Amino acid sequence: MAMQTIEELFEHELKDIYGAEHSLLDALEQMASESSDREIRKAFTQHRKETQGQIKRLDKIFKSMGQKPKAETCPGIEGLIKEKKAFMRKKPTEELLEFYNIGAGQKAERYEITAYECLIDMADKLGMSDAVELLEQTLQEEEAALNKLKVIASEFDVTEEMEEEEEETSSRR
Repeated sequence: MAMQTIEELFEHELKDIYGAEHSLLDALEQMASESSDREIRKAFTQHRKETQGQIKRLDKIFKSMGQKPKAETCPGIEGLIKEKKAFMRKKPTEELLEFYNIGAGQKAERYEITAYECLIDMADKLGMSDAVELLEQTLQEEEAALNKLKVIASEFDVTEEMEEEEEETSSRR
């Protein structure tokens, strides 16, 4: 059946981001476990906890609509996860993987920010003020997570990390 109303679009997008958030729980846990830097590991772990809260907010929105929460596969986030798997086949050094994960996290945050902005706009047009409030809380968390990752990326010294790796390799010989 063809989608014809903004209500149907809102429901579709809500299920899409619900699926995305669930997929990101695993991805954030994996990125945290791959990190040897305490600050980076903490950022991914903290955002994973926030993501759990974001899922609870989405649950509330579904409930307010008289629906059970239902996830749909989110092709956008699944594409980013697929991209990461392809990168892993290149067997990056720990340092490059860490730097890659910071960028991958930023990509995911930008995707989520846009998704939440669109959901807020639709919820507003539908007169769903409670949903708007919940979605805005999540949007603020996503923007803060992106900003934190941008700061970490700007402070990450890839050349220093690579020099340390080369020194370790040389000393093992």
